[in-house]
Amino acid sequence: MLQSKGFHFLLVLLILALLLTVGGCEKQEAREFKTTAAVTEQTQPYVATSDVNVRSGPGTQYKIVAEIKRGTKVNVAGREGDWLKVVSKQGNPPGYIHERYARPSGEPTKQTVSPPAQGSYVTTAEVNVRKGPGLHYEVLAKIPKDTKVQVVDAEGDWLKVQSKHGNPPGYIEKRYAKRR
Repeated sequence: MLQSKGFHFLLVLLILALLLTVGGCEKQEAREFKTTAAVTEQTQPYVATSDVNVRSGPGTQYKIVAEIKRGTKVNVAGREGDWLKVVSKQGNPPGYIHERYARPSGEPTKQTVSPPAQGSYVTTAEVNVRKGPGLHYEVLAKIPKDTKVQVVDAEGDWLKVQSKHGNPPGYIEKRYAKRR
């Protein structure tokens, strides 16, 4: 009878070990499935229209985790409001960029004839003049609302403005200026 109890004890231990091993395999399979699902997630190709910060969440309150240079192709896996969820080909965690800094690369662009950007504009709000065409560039100056500015070029959503005082040209966001 003692041998019988010892045998049952060993049998119970063997069954427990087997259950733990099978459970571990299921967890491993689940991890592999999640990894595969992330890799095969449906994406749409986009291209960055200017240098843009990648954030850890969909908003400016989230931490900047990377920067994408203008012209870089990105894979967009979804959208949250005005924010595009971009996924990395290198396996980095996904991040978010504002939709105004990217456009679908597979979509044909509309060929509309627009007037040249050069000319006189008026600021519609107080606006920062930046060293380059993007929010991550250094702020060189502030221009008050209703100030006349001379635009010499445009890059995406940015207007290149010329200084009346001989300072190097800078960039303002197009949405804060209107043509005179």
